[in-house]
Amino acid sequence: MDLHAHSVFAGGTQALKLTPEKFIENKKKAVIHLEKTNETMPLKGIELIGTGDCQFTIWTEILKEVFVEDSPGIYFLEGNFNTRFILQTEVIFTLPIQKKSKIAHIVFLFPNFTSVESFRDLLDLWEVKHEKMARPFIKCDSKEQVSKRIYQILDIDPLIEAIPAHIMTPQGVFGSNIKLTRLSDFFGSVAERIQILETGLSADPQFLGLIPELDNKTLISNSDAHSSALHRMGREFTVLNVSKVQYSNIIRSLRTNKVAYTVEFPPEEGRFFLTGHRRSRKKPGLHDDSQYCYFSPQHVPKGDICPICHKNLTIGVFQRCYEISKAQGEERDLDCVKPYQKFIRMVPLIEILSNARKVKTKTAKSLIRDYKQIVSLIGPENILWKLSLEEMESKLSGNIDETILNALRIVKRGKFTFYPYGYDGEYGTLKLGERGNFQDINVIKSSTPLQQTLFT
Repeated sequence: MDLHAHSVFAGGTQALKLTPEKFIENKKKAVIHLEKTNETMPLKGIELIGTGDCQFTIWTEILKEVFVEDSPGIYFLEGNFNTRFILQTEVIFTLPIQKKSKIAHIVFLFPNFTSVESFRDLLDLWEVKHEKMARPFIKCDSKEQVSKRIYQILDIDPLIEAIPAHIMTPQGVFGSNIKLTRLSDFFGSVAERIQILETGLSADPQFLGLIPELDNKTLISNSDAHSSALHRMGREFTVLNVSKVQYSNIIRSLRTNKVAYTVEFPPEEGRFFLTGHRRSRKKPGLHDDSQYCYFSPQHVPKGDICPICHKNLTIGVFQRCYEISKAQGEERDLDCVKPYQKFIRMVPLIEILSNARKVKTKTAKSLIRDYKQIVSLIGPENILWKLSLEEMESKLSGNIDETILNALRIVKRGKFTFYPYGYDGEYGTLKLGERGNFQDINVIKSSTPLQQTLFT
């Protein structure tokens, strides 16, 4: 299952002119998005996905019109039963801390449309602007108010669930935009109620195992996709032990950590894995097109200051995990962490094909054709990562281009890395045939002399 997604109305949603013509246009785009999702998810082998933005009025009405309820809280797209859907949204809570605004993204799951409408009533009561914004901001004055408001949402229905999203990225509760060291620093008393957390693309159970407070929490993985493209949707997902796909079963399994395993994006590829500053930031006094830097924790300059522009670096997930580990009283070592929760690291197949074919556009028709050919031979993409190298070769050898098969062999053998690694909002770039060490990275590209006194 992939329980964190977005509709076509998410992201930079602007004011919508709700004329009949505009509504029809938006509805067509939205239904096409659902139909494409229905095509993508079976290729990935994922049975259940979040709707995204379920409280956004236009989207709610479209979902009501096109969905058929399979069982309470589980929906199909009318006339197309490939994929099941669950009502889900992401909202942004903000809290003033240290004269700044700390933000934390939170995913909410809902058992029915009635509970979604009650949630929308609360947004109206709190004077939250949500009619023109699919991912609304809930501004709070204190952590006590954050706690109270989340409790109010949860009290609508006992089957509503709150899940802090991508908790280590700058937009997560433990992210670097303001450094907190305990869940209660942001959530107050409702932190005791929070059992499920989302790893995010730049972390996985191995890295989150550095943080003592997360011991015995349920860690789930989702794609947080804003499109139905093969390289976005289903790039992370969670496999649950449930006897039947019913909403109540899913919630109970999440709350009691019945996760069989998660499938994780390689953290090194995630946009906020390492600490650094990217090139071409287009701000006075910062970098030009040829200047950038990124570091593993042991090489980060003193004070987290960029050696090129002398501004604050964007702190990566790897560094934050170590900082929080220390702040919580245990300086755990990544090499010694033994995650209690099983997980698989998966390089998205479409990226391997892009690398092998040397085609940069991940949505190119030639790559999609190759992708579908492989899936037709082995089954959904998630099967690929369960097969041994020998099993994979027996199914694919002689049936696909040898260049592609060789690329798959390389990934299966673990002989790949990313250059550069993910940092400061930039995804890492896959490099086949090489191995890297993300714990020993110290990269500075600058056309001007550096002040060496900045380094430890």
